[in-house]
Amino acid sequence: MGQRHWALLSLLAEHGVLHTGQVETLMFGSRPAAARHLGVLARAGLVWRFVHDDDPRHVAFYQLSTVGAEALAARLREADRAVPVALGRPGLDGFVVNEFFVGLAAHAREHGEAELFRWRRAVEATAWLREHGVAEVTPSAYGVWIEGGRAVRFVLHVDHTEAAGPSRSHVPPHVGVLAGYRRAPRGVPVTVVLVLCPSVERETELHRDTATAPLPVAVGTATLDRLYEASSATEAIWSMSGGEGLLRLAEIGR
Repeated sequence: MGQRHWALLSLLAEHGVLHTGQVETLMFGSRPAAARHLGVLARAGLVWRFVHDDDPRHVAFYQLSTVGAEALAARLREADRAVPVALGRPGLDGFVVNEFFVGLAAHAREHGEAELFRWRRAVEATAWLREHGVAEVTPSAYGVWIEGGRAVRFVLHVDHTEAAGPSRSHVPPHVGVLAGYRRAPRGVPVTVVLVLCPSVERETELHRDTATAPLPVAVGTATLDRLYEASSATEAIWSMSGGEGLLRLAEIGR
């Protein structure tokens, strides 16, 4: 295999699972080139190719196979580099987090004044927060988005909680998770906590509960539908607690 094939294998290991369009955006800039290189890896048995049964678009996703993970691990050892414990395994909410990340990367490539300055995935984001005294939360990612001269430092959570409805008698579990930010002894070192919600009803409930029990940091929400329908997470899809209307990512914190 050539260097580009190894680079692609490393890219898949970093992100866990990617579809052809995401590989095109992150590495090749050409769909035929992305498909050709992915095909080489698939034929060599280094990656698994799969399509979701309920996807009418038949989008092909790729993930390191066991053989691919072993080959990449051996290459890292030969280069005297550390081998991650969960090399190539998709993280929790990997599909959503990758959609979020690739959208930012594509927007930054198309707009010279925009940049994803920093990015940490779940384990690294959690460790970074603990270094800053925020020890009771487990975000899916942390990043710094710069656009138009403004920098927005954010942590990202993916919420799977369904709205409890008017008969509920307790604070929903995810607000309990966010409450860890309230107990941070030195404050929260980000501009905003971003939460991707499964429904508008859950989003409304989350805003209502954070209004009742405020956090020491801004909370911005979007539904998964709004994320998938927008060109990227940079667009006006974010609803802020206590605010009106939808904001672009770069507008948060003004």
